Amino acid sequence: MNKISIIIKREYLTRIKKKSFLVMTFLGPILIASLWIIPFFLALNSETQSKVLVVDETIFEKGESKSSLYLNNFKNTEDLRFEYGYDINEAQIKLENGEYDAVLEIVNTNDMPPIKGFLFYSDNEPSLSAQQNIRNQLTEVLKNYVLTYDYGMNAKDLAWFNDPKIGFYSKDIRSGENSYKEIKTVLGTISGFLIYMFIFIFGAQVMKSVSEEKTNRIVEVLISSIKPIQLLMGKIIALALVGLTQFVLWVCLSGLLITGLQTIYPQKFSPVQKENITLNERVISVDKLDNFSNETEKVSQITQGLFSINYVLIIGMFLFYFMAGYFLYASLFGAVGALMDVDTDAQQFTLPITIPLILAMVCFPIILNNPSGNVAFWMSIIPLTAPMVMMMRIPFGVPIWEIALSMSLMIIFIAGAIWFAAKIYRTGILMYGKNITYKEIWKWFKYNN
Repeated sequence: MNKISIIIKREYLTRIKKKSFLVMTFLGPILIASLWIIPFFLALNSETQSKVLVVDETIFEKGESKSSLYLNNFKNTEDLRFEYGYDINEAQIKLENGEYDAVLEIVNTNDMPPIKGFLFYSDNEPSLSAQQNIRNQLTEVLKNYVLTYDYGMNAKDLAWFNDPKIGFYSKDIRSGENSYKEIKTVLGTISGFLIYMFIFIFGAQVMKSVSEEKTNRIVEVLISSIKPIQLLMGKIIALALVGLTQFVLWVCLSGLLITGLQTIYPQKFSPVQKENITLNERVISVDKLDNFSNETEKVSQITQGLFSINYVLIIGMFLFYFMAGYFLYASLFGAVGALMDVDTDAQQFTLPITIPLILAMVCFPIILNNPSGNVAFWMSIIPLTAPMVMMMRIPFGVPIWEIALSMSLMIIFIAGAIWFAAKIYRTGILMYGKNITYKEIWKWFKYNN
């Protein structure tokens, strides 16, 4: 045991003293957040306002008079600004001269549908969202006209009809808490991705460390005073501690960041106002519906949802599945590292190991869409995919017996993986210049010692 501790200390101190470890420890959370924040801001900043000239050739009766249906009825948005003209030929000339980004010609015919819109552009075609906005406004103006003059609706009726307030609440019947499914989806995605990243990065480091010592023949000196399995386990445990150290530091830094934001923007973290609704002699506490129209209250609802998560359970499960997934895959990666040589193609051995990890990533959308479905259940039980998939399901709530079954199978599978890796490592680590095949590996399992 003393020899293993020496290996662990050496590997651990070597890793945490590297600049790459310090950089990833402090920049890691920022880089992960950037994966979500940067695309959002790029999408916002990539939109430019298009200047559209509307030529309305529709004629409709309004009371005793006739007028154009769409004249002055388009609403300007962040990406669209509307102006109005009366001659299509003049409008097209202005478009060709670059005075406008697009010309919208609207006509009514005897065909079906009777209203037709033609969007002409020259150098820059309006974005897909801008074109969808124009199409929606064409429909809305016509609908409002029909509701006003055929059904006698006033402006207040139209406002309610176009934007009805529907109180829809998703609540857990056991706790009475709101669902916050969107927040749980984001949290599940981040948790699953972090498990995947940790397993891949630190598992690959084990493989690289083993293969380097084999290639440099340092391992021949090491195993003269320590058993091969002790050497392998020392490396695996040391890198597990490195990953654990990094994770703890990430949690601490994230906690400091959140505390700082709470201090700077206390109004953003204020609780959402509640109201009680009597439903069939039952009183249910819900968020006030008026809050949905207030941007500040929307942010408060998000923060409220974040604080409603059971982070003790999340962090506890993350630590278990990170360690379990790491030990499982690090053992297999370590075995592959023992098979690698300058003349050996390691891809044939690494591909079968990485396929379950990639499969779990590919199935992310299916699992997050239905965390309690059959695909999510079985992939969270099968040990090779359980670390990523179960962490995606945990925020949504998983029955205790499923978690217990998954954890039990993980522990059994880890023991089998370590035994499997030890069989390969003790022979492969001293095998040089030979083309190793799966048939050759099978022979090693028949050795008694």
